[in-house]
Amino acid sequence: MLEELVEVACYAGSRYPQRPQRLTWRGAEHEVLAVEREWQEPRRRCYLVRLEGDLLLTLCYYERNDRWTAAEVGVR
Repeated sequence: MLEELVEVACYAGSRYPQRPQRLTWRGAEHEVLAVEREWQEPRRRCYLVRLEGDLLLTLCYYERNDRWTAAEVGVR
């Protein structure tokens, strides 16, 4: 899975990041329609998100570097 740097806007209630809402990926802005799954890994927090056209992406936030990456999973 190839990870690409992306910009992500999140809801942040009691912690950041709490819920991705929008992202800029490959030069276009996309709304996150659903967060299908979220999990914690060493050094990063990840989300499986669904965009328009049922496109699935894995978004990962690296707190140490304050950066987001996206990897295309496919179409559901």
